[in-house]
Amino acid sequence: MNLRRFLGVYYAYLFLFDFILCYAIYTALFELRGLGFTQIGALLAFWSFSAIVLELPSGALSDRFDRRWLLVAAPLAKLLTFVCWGLADGNVWLYGLGFLCWSVGQALMSGTGEALVYERLEAEDRTADYDKVNGRATAAESLGIAAGTLLGGFVAAANGMELTVWLSIPPLLLCALLALSLRDSRQAPEAEEEVRPGYMENFRIAFREFRTLPELRFVTLYIAVGLILFEVLEEFDQLYYLAVGLPIWLFGVVGAAVLGAVALASTLAHRLARHPALAWALPLAGGLLLLAASFGTHPAYVLVLDLAYLLVVPATVLSEARFQRLIEGRSRATTTSALAMAQNVTGILITFGFGILAEYVGILPGYGWAGLLMLPVAAWVWQAQRSGVRALD
Repeated sequence: MNLRRFLGVYYAYLFLFDFILCYAIYTALFELRGLGFTQIGALLAFWSFSAIVLELPSGALSDRFDRRWLLVAAPLAKLLTFVCWGLADGNVWLYGLGFLCWSVGQALMSGTGEALVYERLEAEDRTADYDKVNGRATAAESLGIAAGTLLGGFVAAANGMELTVWLSIPPLLLCALLALSLRDSRQAPEAEEEVRPGYMENFRIAFREFRTLPELRFVTLYIAVGLILFEVLEEFDQLYYLAVGLPIWLFGVVGAAVLGAVALASTLAHRLARHPALAWALPLAGGLLLLAASFGTHPAYVLVLDLAYLLVVPATVLSEARFQRLIEGRSRATTTSALAMAQNVTGILITFGFGILAEYVGILPGYGWAGLLMLPVAAWVWQAQRSGVRALD
């Protein structure tokens, strides 16, 4: 399969992996099936915890075995989530088992896909194109979430929430079938014969990468501690919408529109490559827009908030591409999974921290204080750049 077709299949795979109609309603479904807020919170916490625990082991599996088969297994594990939920009928243990299956599927795909694609580009001496490829991959994921959420809302309104659960399964079956054609370049006949590291050796190689490569550590902190703030804040956006008086019927429309805009920004992000100053300028501008959005007194301020998110998209896409280029060892998926694990850990901490802050000062001022946090982040990146350490190529 030539590179262009390979990438097309990969983008379709990412779209289908997140084309889940149940995204639109699953927490509401839990409540309607008799679960209390404490039980729902416990399920979400278990989901996050299991994702963290499984992330690194799955990355090491990907480096040890054929990456294609992990990409086949990932959507099959994820679809078991919706089988469990479809049969649960209020049983909290089955909902928990479903979240565990989701974490397994996500962990198998995370790190594996990035490594598979980067190594394919490397085999064809096209790693310079990874900025563009990573942007399109992010766009495919965003469009999948947007389409699934939008369609799921209509299906739930017309035919009930349970149907969205069962209709989340067919896209994942098709996703697994597509993965069969995503050949691991390490398995190609023309690939150089090499002894792959053992399972435990992959952990040691990844640890050595972070220990010996200061720029890799810097980019990891930049993504997992700096940029992650904007991703976390999105989880609270519906509360922001209520605070500024956005009509509830517009919530889904705004959410889908933002995801569409994120997809476009991701696709175009590669055009901003070779401007390393954007590593501090974009988060700084995004933080100032968050501060401006915190003074919201009208639904139109939602546009200011969404612009803050869009400004940071190119920084995320380009820094992830730089992360891949900085990896030197053979345990690429394990190293990438370490980044994902760091994002999960800091994401949970920031979520709790922002929740406490918003409880104390209010949701709108909370966004303002979050925006001000970008000032020291931007100063840190600017200072590092002056000393020769870059977050973006």
